[in-house]
Amino acid sequence: MKLDLQSERYAATGNISGTGVRRSLGTPTLNPLRILIREAAQNTWDARREDESPVTFCVHVRRFTAAQQRSLADMLSVLPSGSPTKDQLKRTLERSSVSVIEISDLGTTGLGGPVRADEEPESSERPDFANFFRNIGSARDRELGAGTYGYGKSAMYRLSRCGTIVAYTQARYRGRNVARFMAAGIGDAFDSGGHRYTGRHWWGTRHEDDVVDPLQSAKAHSAAESLGLDRRGADELGTSILVLDPDFEERSHAQAGNAVVECLAWFFWPKMIPRPDGHSPMRFEVLVEGSVSQVLDLRAFPPLEILVDAMTNAKRADAKRISCERPIQPLGRLGFARGPRRRRVALDTGSERPLIPERSACVALMRPAELVVKYLPGPPLASDMVEYAGVFICDESVEPHFADAEPPAHDDWVPDFLEGRAKTFVRVALRNIDLATEQYGNPPANDDAASPEQPSLAGLGDALGDVLLGQAGSRLGSHGSGGGPTTGSPAAKRRVNVSDPEPFRFAIVKRVPCAVFRIRVTSSGPVALKLEASPFIVLEGGSVVAPEGRNAPRVIGWLDATGDLLAEGRQIELTGSGKDTLHVAVSVVEDAAITVAVENLSDAR
Repeated sequence: MKLDLQSERYAATGNISGTGVRRSLGTPTLNPLRILIREAAQNTWDARREDESPVTFCVHVRRFTAAQQRSLADMLSVLPSGSPTKDQLKRTLERSSVSVIEISDLGTTGLGGPVRADEEPESSERPDFANFFRNIGSARDRELGAGTYGYGKSAMYRLSRCGTIVAYTQARYRGRNVARFMAAGIGDAFDSGGHRYTGRHWWGTRHEDDVVDPLQSAKAHSAAESLGLDRRGADELGTSILVLDPDFEERSHAQAGNAVVECLAWFFWPKMIPRPDGHSPMRFEVLVEGSVSQVLDLRAFPPLEILVDAMTNAKRADAKRISCERPIQPLGRLGFARGPRRRRVALDTGSERPLIPERSACVALMRPAELVVKYLPGPPLASDMVEYAGVFICDESVEPHFADAEPPAHDDWVPDFLEGRAKTFVRVALRNIDLATEQYGNPPANDDAASPEQPSLAGLGDALGDVLLGQAGSRLGSHGSGGGPTTGSPAAKRRVNVSDPEPFRFAIVKRVPCAVFRIRVTSSGPVALKLEASPFIVLEGGSVVAPEGRNAPRVIGWLDATGDLLAEGRQIELTGSGKDTLHVAVSVVEDAAITVAVENLSDAR
């Protein structure tokens, strides 16, 4: 299917050059692949439907088959004469095997609205197609959206070695669903045949006014399928984009897929947190040659579980408020959380420096869209066995100022971009966040949790070790089988169920640094219970042994759901009342990982 080509001429009043478009992102702190993924996922979030249905974002690193490559060569057989893009495209089309990054989404609105920039959209329409293919630097059209400048699409052209992409979308226009297919390229400006050209090109179907518009309906579906894209049903709104011949900077396809996984985990974890209905706002999938690269699970990527805790704390009513005093203005909320440092997932991304640090000591900065803008570094805790994270979410009342403080790549807050009060607000927020992080990372010798005779929680250091290593429970609510010996018998679980202990937090109990484990007791009604806790040491490889010696871990006591001490020692007697939550505190020891088992000793079995 041969497509028509239109190369943009400079208008008498001027245009932006292709060179200008490609440079519109400035000099981001991330590499081109990471910038592309950040921008694409962010744009997908902004294109979500109003019904709050989950959004699916998929990245597929693959190669064209021989048939797909022939289809591409046929489509782009008319090359822009006199343009540097011509030679770049020719080299791509002549390759024996062409790589491609396929980015697709579901649960979004697709690229709807008019296909031309000079056509006024209806009141209920967003000009997404025109903003994506025609316009440069359009302001965001969604309140509290993640994007602000409309420059992010240039990341796709920059990553492509031929500066060319293909888009297939199912969207709405004038009250009906339509399919559209179009290719576009951005290169350097050039002169040809007595005219000047910007370096921007479009491939589609030419109309009488010499403007090339997208293929539509059956032709759009056919063209998409010929390049290996899944055909979209009439109601499957969304967009699929092919970035042709991406520059992976010597990465293999597997390494590129891992780099995508790492980027999504580090910057988009807030969208992976399950909502009350059990569904996450966004579902992410990364494929390499048709196979899943790595499952994106919050529990599998430390320290994301600590960041989730910090975000929860930032949303609490008693969260730390960051404010400006002159003028008086709330700026946002800040929350922190800490935990034992866990081994990182080993991902071969082809990069010497992993995106996720080996030890977390930072604050994630966000706007209310809850996408990470950047991580502000903080001081590490006293021990390399413990790490922490913070989350700051700016207040909706000042969100426009923080959005304006972001460069086109949305990877920083720069007060110098602003003036007046807006500049003051962003600068004061960053300064106060930095001060709060410094205090959290280097707390006073006697903080709220420690008396002069007690060690500070931040300084537990070597005493903590990997205390929670091997536990099934987690901050994200998994309910596994536990790391210690099993508890109870099948008969016992019919009347009373004592869950496997799951790691909860660290605390000072009876002036002793402790790891606190949570236990859930479920009974069919009021029943007398007697429980006994036994600490164990976890050996390398996961086996457990009973502790021995003077410095062995010991059960300090039992706490209720609010943290009040109910009983000291290993045993507790209480009346179960349907559903109860208890906590057992176990002393931490030097250079040892510990777990605990809880046994029901009562007749209620």
